Amino acid sequence: MKSMPALLLRAMPFLMAFFLVCQAAFAAGLSSDSPWEITADKISRFDDPSSIIAEGNVVLVRNQDSGTITIKTEKDGVVTEEVRPKKPLTITGDWIRLDPVLNVVKVRGNAILDSDDEHITADLANLSLDDNIGTLENTTIYFPQRNLFLAGERVQKTGDLTYHLEDGWVTKCDPEDGKAPPWSFGWTTGDITYEGFAHFINATLRVKDVPVLYSPYFAFSTNRKRKTGLLLPEWSHGGRDGPGLLVPLFVNLSPSSDLTFYAGGYSERGVVTGTEFRYVHAENSKATFAMNYLKDSLKDTAEDEYMSDGIYRTEENRWWLRGKIDHDFGFMLGKLDLDLVSDRDYLQEFSDGMIGFEESDRQFNKTFGRGFESETTYVRTNTAQLNRTWTDISLNGEVRLINDPTDMPSTYHRWTLPKVDFAGRLPVLKKQLGSTGVREFLEDTDLTWGSTYAYYWQENALGGHIIDMTPRLSAPIRLTPYLETTASIGLQETFYKVDDNSAVKAGYDNNIFSRNMYNFGISTSTIFMRDFFFNSPSFRRLTHMIRPSVSYSYTPTKYQEGMPDYVGKVSAVNSVGYGLSNDFDVLGILTDGNVATRKFGHLYISQAYNILEARKDIYGSESREPFSDVSFETVVDPIERLAMVYKTAWSVYGRGVTYYQVTSQYTTERADSFAIEYRYETYQAVNQLNMSAQLNITKQLQVSGRMAHSLYADRISDASLTVFYDPDCWSLEFLATTTPDDDYRFQLVVTFEDVGKILGINQTLYNLDSGGSTFNKHRKDQ
Repeated sequence: MKSMPALLLRAMPFLMAFFLVCQAAFAAGLSSDSPWEITADKISRFDDPSSIIAEGNVVLVRNQDSGTITIKTEKDGVVTEEVRPKKPLTITGDWIRLDPVLNVVKVRGNAILDSDDEHITADLANLSLDDNIGTLENTTIYFPQRNLFLAGERVQKTGDLTYHLEDGWVTKCDPEDGKAPPWSFGWTTGDITYEGFAHFINATLRVKDVPVLYSPYFAFSTNRKRKTGLLLPEWSHGGRDGPGLLVPLFVNLSPSSDLTFYAGGYSERGVVTGTEFRYVHAENSKATFAMNYLKDSLKDTAEDEYMSDGIYRTEENRWWLRGKIDHDFGFMLGKLDLDLVSDRDYLQEFSDGMIGFEESDRQFNKTFGRGFESETTYVRTNTAQLNRTWTDISLNGEVRLINDPTDMPSTYHRWTLPKVDFAGRLPVLKKQLGSTGVREFLEDTDLTWGSTYAYYWQENALGGHIIDMTPRLSAPIRLTPYLETTASIGLQETFYKVDDNSAVKAGYDNNIFSRNMYNFGISTSTIFMRDFFFNSPSFRRLTHMIRPSVSYSYTPTKYQEGMPDYVGKVSAVNSVGYGLSNDFDVLGILTDGNVATRKFGHLYISQAYNILEARKDIYGSESREPFSDVSFETVVDPIERLAMVYKTAWSVYGRGVTYYQVTSQYTTERADSFAIEYRYETYQAVNQLNMSAQLNITKQLQVSGRMAHSLYADRISDASLTVFYDPDCWSLEFLATTTPDDDYRFQLVVTFEDVGKILGINQTLYNLDSGGSTFNKHRKDQ
């Protein structure tokens, strides 16, 4: 029989383990009224003063139902208090001392405080858990809801999610151990409140660990709501402009509206200002208005003339006012498009940058689904519209005004004040089962109509009222099961009253004039189809469909001399046309493994024969040319992601090719793209070569370029090169452009991921959900 000391020695490890478990259970039991639960390798309890000391793999947990906390906030000198439930909190560390009476905790070694709102790591933490006040050393704080990182050598926690920090930095980049973040804002001292502002002394913008910008004072909003403040500036350099700087200021007006002001200038041109106002009340009720202004000190001379077109620019006050409104009135939809510019070249000279034409056009297209006329369009159109649609019926109203900045005395434009269109399509009889004979024919016959009232005004010219009605009947004719034939007949009745604004009156007086005409047409076509089968997985079946068609149109000749231009003459038509359409579809396995049908190619040939031209009287050296050019259109997609288009027109009277356009685009699996287009038009004096490419060198580095070369003028009319580098949490964009007068411009934009959210000022109105306004971050390239 073994001695008692030997038995105790052998049982000692089990007794110690049991003692530790009992001690942990005892400590937990002592804190049964406390919201805290604690586990550790070793737990000790002391009564005077009351404390629990835990060592080794310590985990201290505060659960959901743990009382409340009073949050004090100050705004405009007024202190308010808000009672909130204490949030769940987990504290871990190598050593923890908890005072269960005072609810104070001290943590040493690998201290981590983890909650839904913040994740804190520190070497040392000493905190009052009732009011979240205390000190931390060598601390990193992460706000998961905002993906925001803060760090400080010495941090004083002044409340719930509020801090005083010394020698720290803030970034949106996830910092790697032992490495500086790609970018950060640093400071010597700072104060941060979660629902207020952050104020920093001796702030620096750092790239890696190198300071590049300094400010003795810097502040940004820590509020998750939009805040007023500065956006990142834009730097540029141009041959005619010199160095340029543009600084935006965002102003938050309400949850659904905001303003952005722009201020800056070009060293060779002068001061630039701008403003942009936006609001969103509903998905179909939103507006954006913007205006740029430049006090231009540069005047064209014979040696320095923009575009080399013989037109000298002397305008000093240069501007561009634009805007769009969509508004849902419930019973109608309204739209307003505003586009006014000071001179013919402003939009071409200033097409780049955050307030340039290209960016504005892109943003308006994104927001409203429609942009602006090309920057090379000198005459700008402004419209206001109202629209209501029913099934197969529409009602539209429009006011149209023209802005002509060319200052050409001979240029006058017709304004529409207003115009109302009412159009629709209905079957003559409602369909019924078992219909035959005349009733079936009438059921397949459609009545379409268009009716227009308009008042046109034109400076120093004829304008006036017009009512135009064009009812039309269309019906299928079943000649044979193998032909699809449709015939139609229409009427056109026009009434007009002339207002004569010309210097020499044309003698229309106050009479109401009328014009009535008719027209009819018939078309027929058929379809031939055949399938060809192959053994290739990606080319299993080729379907070839041929659709020949013939059509005839007739509108009689009618005397219309003396009619004002705004009424519009109706040309006599007596012509026959033919078309031949070939479509090729391929069934096969795509690169993603799915079996699908895709378009392989399309070929369409058409031509018309003008009977009136063939019968006209000729004199002297005149000749008849009743045949139109033969038009060819070919679209080929030989492989996935490769598309080629060829369009041409060929004269049968010895003029050869009068028009052709060749376009080819290829896109790789990783979204690289290459495109080339060549266009030639005899009658329009167009001979243009356009090329573009986008190359994704890596996931972070993208290079793109485009070039438009006028072969007619033998010069590059437009070219640009963009290098875009987008690693995690920041990006760099370099843009170089050239203009038709060989001017150049360079632009460098450095963007820090969601830096606007740090600054609290660059969220943009985006869309609406059921809960109200939803905002998206400010466009990244600003």
